[in-house]
Amino acid sequence: MSFRLRQTLVTALAVAVAIAAASALVYVLVREQLEGQIDDALREQASLVTRRPLAIVSDRETGELVLRLPARGPGFEREIVVQAVSGDGEVAGAGLDQLELPVTEETLAVARGARDGFFSDTTVADTHVRMLTVPVGRGYALQLVRPLDEVDRLLDRIGLIMIVVAAGGVGAAAILGALVARAALAPVGRLTREAEVVAATRDLAHRIDVHGADELSRLGESFNTMLAALESSQQAQRQLVADASHELGTPLTSLRTNIEVLARRPDLPAQEREALLRDLVGQLEEMSSLVRSLVELASERPPELEPTDVQLDVLVEEAVERARRLSPQVVFDCALEETLVRGVPGRLERAIANVLDNAVKWSPPGGRIDVRAARGEVSIRDRGPGIAEADLPHVFDRFYRAASARPLPGSGLGLAIVRQVMDEHGGVAEIESPAGGGTLVRLWLPEAGTSGDGAPA
Repeated sequence: MSFRLRQTLVTALAVAVAIAAASALVYVLVREQLEGQIDDALREQASLVTRRPLAIVSDRETGELVLRLPARGPGFEREIVVQAVSGDGEVAGAGLDQLELPVTEETLAVARGARDGFFSDTTVADTHVRMLTVPVGRGYALQLVRPLDEVDRLLDRIGLIMIVVAAGGVGAAAILGALVARAALAPVGRLTREAEVVAATRDLAHRIDVHGADELSRLGESFNTMLAALESSQQAQRQLVADASHELGTPLTSLRTNIEVLARRPDLPAQEREALLRDLVGQLEEMSSLVRSLVELASERPPELEPTDVQLDVLVEEAVERARRLSPQVVFDCALEETLVRGVPGRLERAIANVLDNAVKWSPPGGRIDVRAARGEVSIRDRGPGIAEADLPHVFDRFYRAASARPLPGSGLGLAIVRQVMDEHGGVAEIESPAGGGTLVRLWLPEAGTSGDGAPA
C-alpha cells in the first residue's frame, strides 16, 4: 500500500469518525427534544384529567371497573389513552374498547404512594408508546399513554438522512484527501525520482533543485549535502587509489628489475649479488611501510578505540625515548609540563612519532631537536634546512613530497596521517619555518574537561 493511499484512507477514516460522532450527537439531541415535547404533552393531559375527582364505577353488564373521565374539553388529545390502577392491581379503563395498559411493580408502588410518578417507554398492541404514571386520589395511579409512531417515523427519516450525509461526507473526504495527499506528496515524489536517478546513474554530482524553506525543502537540502559528501568521499577515494598506484609503481618496478637481474645473471659476483639483495630488502621494507601507511590512512578508527584521558607529557616522553634509541646521532632537548587531554593513546602516539621521524630525517648529525609539551600543545622543532615557502601549504597533503625530499626515502604519508589524527581528536596541526632555520610543527589538542572549541595562540 502506497503512502499516498494510506494518507487518503486515514483522512477518510478521520472524517468518517467525526461525521459519525456528530450524526450520533444530532440524532440523540433530536430524539431527546421530541421525547421532551411528548412528555410535556402527557403532563398537560394528566393535569387536565385530574382537575376534577375521578369516578371509578362498576359496569352493569360486565361488572368491570370503569374510569369515568370528565368531559374531554378543549386541549384534551383524543389519541391519549388513560387508565387508573389501584394499589391492589385493579384496573379501571376509560372505556370498553380501550386497550389494557401494562401494569408493573413500579406502577403499583406509585398507586400505594411508595414512589413518585415516572415516564417509561413500552409496547402496547405492537405499538411503541410513551407512558406517564402519576399518583391520583387515594390508592390509585393514573396511566396516560401516547403513541410514538409519528416520532419514530421522524427519527427514522433523520437517521436515514444522517447516514446519507455521513456517506457523502466520507466520499468527499476521500476525494479531498486524495487531492491533498497528491499535492502534499508531490515534492516527496520528486525527491524519490531524483534519488532513483542517482541510484541508476551513480552520478553523485547530480543535485536536486530546492525551493522554499519548509520541511521538504530542508530534506532536499540534506539530500544535496549527503550527495556532496559522497561525491567528495568518492573523489578522495579515487585520488587515494591513483596516488597509491603511482607511489607503488616505482618500488615495484625497481623490485622487478633487481629480481630479473638476479634471475638472468646466475654468475653475478657475490659482492654485486649481496648489494642487489640489500636493495631488495630495503625496497620491500619501503613498500611495507607504504602499504601500512595507506591502510591506516584509508581506514576509519576502529569502534573499540574509545577516547580516554591521556597524560600527553608522558606520551611525548615515551615517544622521544624510542626516537633516542633509534637515532643516537641527534640530540633531543625536552621541556615537558604535565597536561591531560582526551584521545586515543595509540593514535596520538603515532602522530607524535611521525613528526619526530621527520625531524630526525632532516636533522644533521649532532643536530638538536626541541620538544615541548604544555597545556594540550606539543611543539617539535628541528635544525634542518627547513621547508620552502611554496611547499608549506601542501606538506599535510597525501603523497606530497617537496623537491628536496624526493631523493630521500619516504612515502609522503607521514604528515597526512598526523593531520588525520588531529582531525579525529578535534585538534589542529600546524607547520612553519621559524626564524633561525629548521622546521617547527605544532600539535594542539583540547585539554580534558574543555569543549575543544579553542585554538592555539
